[in-house]
Amino acid sequence: MRSISKSNRRWWRPLVSIGSGVLCSLFFFAAMHLGGQTAFEFSRMVSDAVMLREGGPRLGARELSGDVVLVSFGTSSAERLGKKPDLETDRKLYENLMNADAKVVADLRNLVCTDPDDFEASVRPTLDLIQQVAPKRNLVRDVYLTLDVDYKVVESYHDCIVHHGMSFKSPTMVNRHSRIFPIAMHDYFALRETTPFWVVQRLTDQPNGGQTGFYERLDQAGLIHHWLEFFPQMINLLQSPSGEETIAPNPKLADYQVGHNEVNWIGFGSEFPTVSPAGIWVDYGFNPSDLTRLEYGDLAEGDFDPELVRGKAVLIDLEMSFVPSSDRYDIPIRDRQADALDVTGVAIETLLNGITMQMAAWYVTPALLIGFSVLACVIAASFRARWALLCVALLLLAYFAICTFAFRGGWFLDMAFTPVSILVAGVLGVGIRYFEEIRWRQRITDLFGRYVPRAVVNQLVQQSELQSIVVGGVTREVTVMFADIRGFTQFSERLQPEEVLEELNGLLEVMVRCTFEEEGTVDKFIGDAILVLFNAPLDQTDHAERASRVAWRIQEALRSHKSGLSIGIGIHTGQAVVGNVGTPQRMEYTAIGNTVNVASRLCDRALAGEIVVSGEVSQQLSNSFVLEANEPMQVKGIAESLATSRLVGFENAANE
Repeated sequence: MRSISKSNRRWWRPLVSIGSGVLCSLFFFAAMHLGGQTAFEFSRMVSDAVMLREGGPRLGARELSGDVVLVSFGTSSAERLGKKPDLETDRKLYENLMNADAKVVADLRNLVCTDPDDFEASVRPTLDLIQQVAPKRNLVRDVYLTLDVDYKVVESYHDCIVHHGMSFKSPTMVNRHSRIFPIAMHDYFALRETTPFWVVQRLTDQPNGGQTGFYERLDQAGLIHHWLEFFPQMINLLQSPSGEETIAPNPKLADYQVGHNEVNWIGFGSEFPTVSPAGIWVDYGFNPSDLTRLEYGDLAEGDFDPELVRGKAVLIDLEMSFVPSSDRYDIPIRDRQADALDVTGVAIETLLNGITMQMAAWYVTPALLIGFSVLACVIAASFRARWALLCVALLLLAYFAICTFAFRGGWFLDMAFTPVSILVAGVLGVGIRYFEEIRWRQRITDLFGRYVPRAVVNQLVQQSELQSIVVGGVTREVTVMFADIRGFTQFSERLQPEEVLEELNGLLEVMVRCTFEEEGTVDKFIGDAILVLFNAPLDQTDHAERASRVAWRIQEALRSHKSGLSIGIGIHTGQAVVGNVGTPQRMEYTAIGNTVNVASRLCDRALAGEIVVSGEVSQQLSNSFVLEANEPMQVKGIAESLATSRLVGFENAANE
């Protein structure tokens, strides 16, 4: 079947779909934009549930490096040692770790000193122990000192002190306390890297460069300038330790060099000027529950496999049940809280991986939002509901695949508003198609309800090709039947006009009833004649036989008609253009072509009560039809003679 109405192809559906998709996406983009931080938090929460949450799909899960070991003092260690950790047990622990070739050890247990006497009694012996046990300066402790302690004394222990920084909980947003790990702290004595950064520098054998080298790395990343923008009062503390003439900090933002990688850092609101308002987003694609965890008591007693810590970073702290609630943290991966060991361990894994999470470029989210929403609406409007929903589901899967790929690459994409926009746009697309189908069905019903039986109309509105019928036309094989009432003009001269119409309508009613019984299409009434089509608009494989049966039934029905009139019928099969002809104000479904002309000529040749069929019709009739051949006839407009026959019998007629 070949369409011939390409110029009339309708573009309104894709245009409306595109417009609806754009409007839908703009609505959700506005909600995202106007929602501000609340909208971002909602999107992040959904992202956590899909990418990170235990019990969920954990599409953002990553594999641990295996280079981080956690050592905790808990109930088991207390029972084994019979006491709390002290200088003696710490010595055993440190020595056993050094002897087992642990590459770097960071003790997160915070030692707080408030006066010089306290320093001499509890802090200095620990720092002396660290210097004695770890001459390679690969062992540190978190120590907080007040300004009452002599600076010169503290300076000699500079390489023994590192702060993990989490206990300050410096991000102003509570839900960021375990999500952002600060890069640096200044404890009024020195500028120091926080524990994860210090550990990774040494774990990867990168030169530290001392205070000067650390300051330069911060300045190269624009962190000093960023810090002073938030806390100008830190200007005197954030000076280069090199002693050179003070120069303005570098304002150009760049990635921060740590280990072998340059990592992206993010700024955050901080409550403490001494904590850098910049850090890394901790990637909980690394599950802290999977980190190797050993007991303090076992290591202090030497009851452990040295291979578990050889060449690795070891973090030491108290078990969560031994720390106050202020030192416990909510993490996105699970409901139960985590301790500093968990968060610091995951932060180290994040730095070793070298991929730190950041927001995608400003144009990525609106581009994906608009693109996928428009695509969902257009696709949903192009298919029936079941396939439309399947396509929208596949689009959602594709978007989640993109989000997963981006997440693994360190980029946050919206996983809350965009998926909802895709779904809503898909529903809009289904609605657009439904509205269009309703509109087309009404047009089909209005157009064909006068020509074909209601059952045929119901079949028509289910056809996927109905648009080609309504919009233009198609070329196809049809069987055309012309039936003309013989002698009707002379008959009508004896009657009043009202009586003429009554008699004519009675005759036409018989012909239409017989036509509808075989699901034929009444093309038009031409005075006292009728034009009927078969195999249009619906496919009918036996269209020639249907036309012949209708012709036979009409003749049989009119033999005993009270008017005494009879008709002549001509039937021909061939190619014709079928479709709507006319203007929007008046349009008719009809057939155009030589096939119609031939059928009309055959009708003219048929005598009253005769049915004349062409050779093309005869070839498609079964043995149930009895034919008598006529002499070849000449038809105006056709050079060759036509073979015709008269239909004189129908064997199944008696059984009907």
